[in-house]
Amino acid sequence: MPVEIVAEAKTQEIATVVTNHIEIELAGGHRMRISGGYDPDALARLIRGLSV
Repeated sequence: MPVEIVAEAKTQEIATVVTNHIEIELAGGHRMRISGGYDPDALARLIRGLSV
């Protein structure tokens, strides 16, 4: 099998931006989007309050 040796190609590093976010669909077609940090207990209370 033929083999070709070539100079190593230079690659650029691409910075990846990761954003913490979640999306929750509630009853009645409502949607909640949360970005960044959040308190899971407070979020659970909010969802329960909106579900009533």
